[in-house]
Amino acid sequence: MYPIAFVTTCKGRLHHIQQTLPTITAESPAEIILVDYGCPDNTGNWVEEHYPEVKVIRVNDDPGFCLPRARNIGAAHSSAPWLCFIDADIKVKSGWLDWMRQSLEDGRFYRPSLADGRQLQEIAGTFLCTRTAFTTARGYDEVFRGWGGEDIDLYARLPQEGNAQPAYYPNQFVEPIPHADDERTTFHEIKNISIQSLINSCYVKVKSHLRGLGIRDIPLETRQHMLNSISDELKHHATRPGTFAIRLQAHNLVTVDDQLLDLELEIAKRRRYGFFGARKSQVRILGPAAKRAATID
Repeated sequence: MYPIAFVTTCKGRLHHIQQTLPTITAESPAEIILVDYGCPDNTGNWVEEHYPEVKVIRVNDDPGFCLPRARNIGAAHSSAPWLCFIDADIKVKSGWLDWMRQSLEDGRFYRPSLADGRQLQEIAGTFLCTRTAFTTARGYDEVFRGWGGEDIDLYARLPQEGNAQPAYYPNQFVEPIPHADDERTTFHEIKNISIQSLINSCYVKVKSHLRGLGIRDIPLETRQHMLNSISDELKHHATRPGTFAIRLQAHNLVTVDDQLLDLELEIAKRRRYGFFGARKSQVRILGPAAKRAATID
């Protein structure tokens, strides 16, 4: 037994949990937490009947599915010093706990290793970190909706806010169950994964730009407004637009000279040279607040 809690979530994925949970329990971690997020399959009941050693947490106040919130709730109900966040469709290979026992170091968080120089998207969200780093970084941003982005955002914040540097575990210890995209979007408003990932990617870029200015504590309402503004502009596209420009209002974001500062932001993707050149995405601050924002420590 290694002092790590495996946190997995489920909504409409009982058929996956039935395949993946046995591989997790076979490794005998200190804790296994399953968050039944209003699952129509009553996954929590099945788990309690067949795997009584697994702690089941039920969430019944959201008709949709918010993965970041589900994972945060799971982490809050665990006590082990290490956390492993793993999707319902990921099988665990024998020996992973042995690798952890020999390899994990404080001050690190662990993502799956690259394959041929690239990240495997199917397993990119399965990662390990200490409870201390996760808590210090304030966990997942629960403003995210739909598929993708919440993990990239957390991985970017962990070094800056959680004092944990990135490292890798061998990707052969995790195996995704292949499935169609419609299973990923069943409980999400936006069914087009390409558009949803673009929306969330833009939101990540905006947050990253603000962190570069030293702005880390972004109020919940401001974050919600920024993501909603991006979504409203992009969600009606059938395919990813080649170029776009979206203006965002960020109210009461920071204090400068004892005054709350509102920022007007733009995230845009344009051609580098007018009608020619590669398209490039960037975030910038507009208006008279731009110079003042540049003075933020």
